Order: sequence, then structure tokens, then C-alpha cells
Amino acid sequence: MSRTKETLWERWVTRTVLEDITAAETPDPVEIVDDSGAELTRTDAYDDYRLGRGAGDYLYLLYLLDEPVETATDIIPVYVGETGNIANRLLEHFRRLRDSLPTTEWADDGSWGSYSKYDHIATVYERATSPLYVWGCDIDEREQGPYGFPTYRHELEAKIVGLAHSHPRFTRALANRDFVPNRVPQEMAKVGPEWVGLEAETPNEEARMIRETPTVNVTGETKGALWLEWVDQTIRREIHDPEMVDPIPLFETDEDLTVALTERGQLKRSAAIETRIRAEGKQCVNADGVKEGQSGLLYVLYQLESTTPSPEEIVPRYIGKAEAYGKKNTLSANFEEIAKDRAGTQKFARWGDGNAYHVGELTNTVFGDDSKKRSWASELFEQGTHRLKAQTYLWVRAWDNQQYPSPYGYPAYLAEAEPLLIGLAYAASPETLLNHNEVPADAPANTRAFEFQPVPREEPVGK
Repeated sequence: MSRTKETLWERWVTRTVLEDITAAETPDPVEIVDDSGAELTRTDAYDDYRLGRGAGDYLYLLYLLDEPVETATDIIPVYVGETGNIANRLLEHFRRLRDSLPTTEWADDGSWGSYSKYDHIATVYERATSPLYVWGCDIDEREQGPYGFPTYRHELEAKIVGLAHSHPRFTRALANRDFVPNRVPQEMAKVGPEWVGLEAETPNEEARMIRETPTVNVTGETKGALWLEWVDQTIRREIHDPEMVDPIPLFETDEDLTVALTERGQLKRSAAIETRIRAEGKQCVNADGVKEGQSGLLYVLYQLESTTPSPEEIVPRYIGKAEAYGKKNTLSANFEEIAKDRAGTQKFARWGDGNAYHVGELTNTVFGDDSKKRSWASELFEQGTHRLKAQTYLWVRAWDNQQYPSPYGYPAYLAEAEPLLIGLAYAASPETLLNHNEVPADAPANTRAFEFQPVPREEPVGK
């Protein structure tokens, strides 16, 4: 069998959903909606199914069947989710689906999310010849995810959504908004229910890109080893390349690693990282909006344990992305300053000085105006100072599958690559990674009692 994301999806569905559908001892397929009465109700099988699940971490799938069901391609994903309380989550899904019907009453109110995932699921339900079904599994009972490695529910959801969105057959039925490119919900919002198409059609942009990008062999036998392999081919390689300026410090500092402040009292980014962010951002956008090609920036905040580091000596602190497309507007607000060559850096591809952006939030935490970045301040700075414990660097690149390897060797779009890399970095370095989302609820970043003594301000910001 060829090594493609299509075959990965089909192999995973075959040994999970399809296996349960064909097994005599399971209740699958479980129909969700009983439409035999004057009002829509839940089927008894659906209630038995959701209430019969025990406590635990679950992945679940809402899906259609293309009868007769013979192979994995006859199972059409509509929504992929994860939860720690499957009985309540599935009850909520039914209620929200019911309240979204009929879709003829849907009206665009002009806000982002006006055409919600529930409107989308309701449209699929109305237009499909198949009933809408549910399947769920306790993740602890499934030793491996689709890539062949142990996984946790947040990561598994991202993996399954990524495979489904990359499949050329599921362009319009899939209702997920997370872990798909921002471009997709933005395009959905423009047309509402007319977005949904259930017949095979032209593959989406990601499916076409993935078909054109070869799968690369990886050798890591654990997720931690795969992280080191990826770091070796990206961050470490550029650090050791004499033609590159990496590693690039995030902040301007003195010899004691005290971070300089701007005239407004903000932590000051280094000139080199501002140059890198603008240069990489310009690969994604220009004055006319989003360019064809790279869809945004991937970044890794890290520290080094050596001046000539091995992959093991590159310590991950935070992994994130900034997509060039916005969810509401074609050009993301995060890229407006870069696209229009403005001097301002309030947003700056997520690394801006504004109160909702990384440097702004960290500044506010360091100086006691807020606490959103308490874990960052605690781990990166000496208590009561704006002096770094160790030099801190930022690797930031326009995400390009042709230039940079994907986490598991299979081509991945930006919104998919980010959570997959977080999963690998967490496996390799759970104690140092400061991501709070896309990691388990019991990860150190979510359970450790971070403390930071703020720096007293000598005078108000802006004076």
C-alpha cells in the first residue's frame, strides 16, 4: 500500500469505525436522529450509546454512510471531536443540531462564525440521503493513532481532522473549524449553506498540495525521536549554516541578558528577529493581500544548552503559527502591518506589542499589569526582573512543505503541522514546553503552579 495521507485515513478508518460497524458485538452504526414524530428526537440507540460510555478521554466522529458499506471510503466524516465527557458532549451536539434546523431559517448576521459548525452539520443532515451516525472510542483503549504512535485526545483530534481535510473526497461535508486553514471557514461564511456539497468534486487546495508533495521517510521510532529528527533538519541545520543568521534572539539584551525596553516600556524585540518576521511574512502577503503559496508562519521559541547544539540541546519552549488568511477577512489582522509596510508592530504575526499578542502579554505579565503569560515569565525571567535566565531564541519561517519536512514525513498544511509538532515536542520535552493548548490537561504547563514576582514600573507605560 502506498504511503499517502489518503491511505493513512483509510487504514485508520478500517481498523476503527469500519471494524466496529462490521462487528456483530457492537451497536454500530448508531443513528443520531429520530425524525418519525412531529419533532426531532434522539434515537434510543444514540442515548444508550452516549450514556453507556464510561468516564475517560474520547475521540468521536459524526459521519454518513455511502451504502453499501464495503470499504473505508464509504464512511464520510462530518465532524471530528474530542471530549472528557462524551455523554454530555453528544447531548449538546444533538440539541445544537436540532436548533439549527431547518437551515432555510439561517441568516447571515455579518459576524464571524455566523455560519457555525452546527449550521454546517444541519445542512449536511438535510441534504444527505444517509442518516447521520456517531462513533466514539476511549483513547486509552486504542494504543496507537493513525501515524502509528501513542497519542492523547487533543493531538488525535488534530491528526484525524488533518487527514480528513486532506482527503480529496471530503471537501465540503467536513464541518470542523479548528485544525483546518482559516481560509476554509472564511469561504464558508461567504456562502452559508451553499458551501455544502456531498458529491465528489474538485479537491480543496490542501488536498491538491498534498498530492503534489512526496512523502519523506522518517527514522524515529518514538515521538520524541521524531521531534529530534525534525529539529535536526530545520532549527539545528540553520544554526550550523554559516550563511544563516540563526540562532536569532527574540529580545534585545545587554551582556547580563537584561531585556531592553522600548520608549513605551515594552520588552524590546531584537532588530534581527523583526527583520526575519517581516521577511518571512512577505513571502505570504503583499499590499494586495494574501499571496499564492505559503499560507503563514510557523514559529518555535527555544533555548540552547550549547553554542554548537545537537538536536537534544535545542530546548523547545513554545510552538505556534500565524496564518496569513483571517477567519473573517481575507488578510489576517496579524499580517496587515507586514503587508502594508507599516512601522507599527501591535500585532506583528502574533509577536506584537498589543495586549492580545505574545510580546505585549509577556510585557504586561513581567510588569504586573496582567498574568496571561505567567508561565512564560516564570520560566524565562529571573524573579522581579526583566533579565532572562538564558538567552531565548525564535525560529520563524513561512511554512513550506517543499523546503521543510513535516512532522511524520507526510505533507501537512500549516494548521495541521502546528499541533502535530506540539505533540512531538511534548513527547520529547514535557517539562520545558509552555504550550497550554493541544497538550494534555495534566501536562506540566497546565498543572504546575507558576509564580512570578513582577517588576515595579518606574513610571506608567507611554510616559
